[in-house]
Amino acid sequence: MNRIRYWATLIAVFGFAVSFISLSSFSQEKTKGQQAEGYTGAETCKGCHPDIYDLFKKDPHRGKQCESCHGPGQKHAEAEGKGFILSFKGKIAWDRSESCLSCHQKQKEFFQFRRGVHQLSAVSCNDCHGIHGAQATQNLLKAKEPDLCFSCHQEVKANFYLPTRHRVLEGAVKCSDCHTPHGTRTRASLRTWNKFNNDACFKCHPEKRGPWVFEHLSVKGEGCSACHTPHGSPNRFLLIRRDVRTVCLECHGQRHFLNFSCVNCHTQIHGSNFSSRFFQ
Repeated sequence: MNRIRYWATLIAVFGFAVSFISLSSFSQEKTKGQQAEGYTGAETCKGCHPDIYDLFKKDPHRGKQCESCHGPGQKHAEAEGKGFILSFKGKIAWDRSESCLSCHQKQKEFFQFRRGVHQLSAVSCNDCHGIHGAQATQNLLKAKEPDLCFSCHQEVKANFYLPTRHRVLEGAVKCSDCHTPHGTRTRASLRTWNKFNNDACFKCHPEKRGPWVFEHLSVKGEGCSACHTPHGSPNRFLLIRRDVRTVCLECHGQRHFLNFSCVNCHTQIHGSNFSSRFFQ
C-alpha cells in the first residue's frame, strides 16, 4: 500500500512540474508575441505618465496592463505620445465604452448596457467612473450618489425637495436602489418593473405586493406609478393628484358619495383576498 502511494505521489509531482514548465513557456511565448505585435509593457508607459502609473497601482484594475485598454503602445512611444493608441479623450462614447465592455460585458450587471439609455444618449463608462487611481467612492465613481446622477438629472433633483418624497437627499435611499445605470429592458432603467408582480417598489413595500385573490388591475397592469409618482410629490402618499378620489376617477369615472374619499370604504385598494370591491 505504501509503495502504491509513493508512485502515485511521484507521478502527481511529475505531472505538476511538466504543467508548470509548459505554462511558463506558453506565457513567455505569449509575451514575446505581444511584444512582436507592438506591446511594450507598463514600465514604458511609466516613463511619460509616472503620476498615472503610481495611482494605477492602487486601482482595482491594477492587475491589468495599460495596453489592455489603450492597445499596443510601441508606435505611440516611438512617436513621443503623438497618436497610435486608443486615447479616450479623442473617442466617441461608444468606442470608450466598448473598451471597458471587452472585459465587463460578461458580467450580468452590464449585459444590457448597449441598449441602455445611457449608451444610447452618448454617455460612456468613463463619464461616470474614474478609471485611473484609487477613488474615495464605491465602484470608482467620480462622485457619490446622488450627486453624480444629479449632474445630468437636475429635473429629478427638484422633486426631492417636495413635501412628500423618497429621502434620497438624506441618504436613506439611493438612485441605484431602484435604477440601474447600466441599462435594462424596463422603462426608466428600473431594476424591476411589474413583471410577475415584481415592481421595484416592492423591495421596500412588500406588504403591497400580494399576490391577491382580487387584483387591482391598475397595479397589475401599469404598476405603482399608475397612482403614485416615485421621486416626490406635493400630495400625500406620493399621489399623482391632490385627492385620492381624483386619482380613482381617472379610471373609474364619477360614481357615488361625492363628499367622501373612495378609500374610506375601499380600504384594501392595492388588492384583497376577500372582496372583489376591495372592502376590508
